[in-house]
Amino acid sequence: MGMGREGAGGRCRACGGATTARFRKRGFAFVTCIVCGVISVADPLPEAVDYDASYFSEASANGYAAYLQDRALIEANFTNRLDWIQSYASGGRLLDVGAAYGFFVHLAGKAGFEASGLEPAADCADFARRELGADLITGRIETAELPAGSFDVITMFDVLEHFEDPRLALQRAARLLSPGGVLIVETGDTQALLARISGHRWYFFDPPQHLVFFSQKNLTRLASEVGFEDLLGVGHIGRQVSLRNFLFQFSRALGDGRSGAVLRRWAEQGRADRQFRVPDRGNAFVAAYRRGEAL
Repeated sequence: MGMGREGAGGRCRACGGATTARFRKRGFAFVTCIVCGVISVADPLPEAVDYDASYFSEASANGYAAYLQDRALIEANFTNRLDWIQSYASGGRLLDVGAAYGFFVHLAGKAGFEASGLEPAADCADFARRELGADLITGRIETAELPAGSFDVITMFDVLEHFEDPRLALQRAARLLSPGGVLIVETGDTQALLARISGHRWYFFDPPQHLVFFSQKNLTRLASEVGFEDLLGVGHIGRQVSLRNFLFQFSRALGDGRSGAVLRRWAEQGRADRQFRVPDRGNAFVAAYRRGEAL
């Protein structure tokens, strides 16, 4: 999940427009763009997130509780997304951005795609190559040396919100796609019911790892500005979540006090392997965009 450094002060991370103050959370200032409505965390960012293997385990204060232990349910979630993607692209050259341990790249390859991935965490990329035989490149989409027009499909699952400069990331995706290629983005929806009810407590407002927050409308606006002509479809696929990861995320929301510590201990216990389904409708969405013939 590579990061740019284009946003500055109170400017919108998506369009560069002026912003107004919204709220503060964990010491970070949130702002809303008066031009496009995107919500973002304002600069300066006093704390950086290390996107390494620790991000995918309890060893990090951010990220995912136990990504490798949850492999089966993560692969089931990716299988559902792959089925959805195949409504718009049945094969071709695919690049998964923020590929983690390569689970989706591996599944897409088995489904007939010529699949590869980009992942900044070198340990994760090494695992994918060694254990899965997946083609993962250690790097970031902003700086990876890949030829223009070299992919037919680019996927960004739960990654766009991590970019300091999402516009640059989508511009780069448009350049790497062939004309008519398909971009898949999954992210939270600021206009969804849960987000509106929760306000600043919405779990997706999660600095310092999450920095920019879209609605379907303003993400489509940004996509059209960088070269994507058509919104092909929007899906609400839902996902299986382990109790382990749910407790870990909840403990992060509660902070370092006694309640958070209790939840973290529960998250480390065997019974936390239990799973439950979380619907995306009213919370998040996945969207498919087609790249135009010219940029």
